[in-house]
Amino acid sequence: MKSLTIACITSRKEPQFQWFLDSLHLQTGGDYSNIKIFRVDSNLDGRYQVCSRVGGKDMVDSDAFPPKPTIWQGPNRITKEDWWAKSNAMNTAIILCQTEWIAFVDDRCALAPGWLNCVKEAMEGNYAVCGSYEKRANMKVENGEIVDMGEFLGQDDREQAGHPVDGKDWYGGSCAIPLEWCLAVNGFSEDLCDGLGSEDSMFGKVLRYAGFPFKYDSRMRLIQDRTPGQLDGALKRADKNPDKGFEAKSWQIVKAFWHKTSSQNSYDIRQHRARVQAGEDLWSIMPSASHYDWYDGQPISEMT
Repeated sequence: MKSLTIACITSRKEPQFQWFLDSLHLQTGGDYSNIKIFRVDSNLDGRYQVCSRVGGKDMVDSDAFPPKPTIWQGPNRITKEDWWAKSNAMNTAIILCQTEWIAFVDDRCALAPGWLNCVKEAMEGNYAVCGSYEKRANMKVENGEIVDMGEFLGQDDREQAGHPVDGKDWYGGSCAIPLEWCLAVNGFSEDLCDGLGSEDSMFGKVLRYAGFPFKYDSRMRLIQDRTPGQLDGALKRADKNPDKGFEAKSWQIVKAFWHKTSSQNSYDIRQHRARVQAGEDLWSIMPSASHYDWYDGQPISEMT
């Protein structure tokens, strides 16, 4: 097996990271020789190391990091409050990654049986893969197994295992991709997607236009708990002119990525990563993004 990093991305106060760790442990057989695990958590003030107990007896090291500096949230924000900046968090994981492949998972989730095998198949077949999701409320997980499914809230409705999907169908909450491909397309789009969203589908479009093969695999299922009242930490994001059809910001971003093979970030993630891997402090490198919204030129500091 090629080396793999699995990064959990969260901004929630109760991410239930242990659910993920325990459900993964059931699929590893206790072998983490080629697997690294960490989470990028916007609730953290600084880097720290945790040693999480999984499987009832085994230990696996799992680092936790705050996102790198961004204008949208955290101590370097120019906004009045913390806004959605998932691209920045995912790029943080890419910059810190030291393995051949990287996978991303959402918070408050358990992996369905076979999730890791789907990732291994993609690694062996040399294609990026995105999985499926199911949303529940009041779900209960013990030692990696869902002992109470709670209430059903919804699931995706894409095609079956192995079906090639359009870029817009890319799902960043359960996916795996060669690290080099992430660097080749300059990561996820911070400059256009943070504050708005759509980073998953825009990343998928860039991958497609750049010619990298990827598939959707329904077996690679992530079961998420989205119980109302337990989701503290969800961050603000907003469309503009949503009532103006194709003129809305959420539609214009599709136009902005038409036939683009790069995330259009204001920095080179490969160079950024090289600096960090050489020993520079990631959290001391200030963001280079424009302080004006690409959509209408509004100062980001004035957005509400």
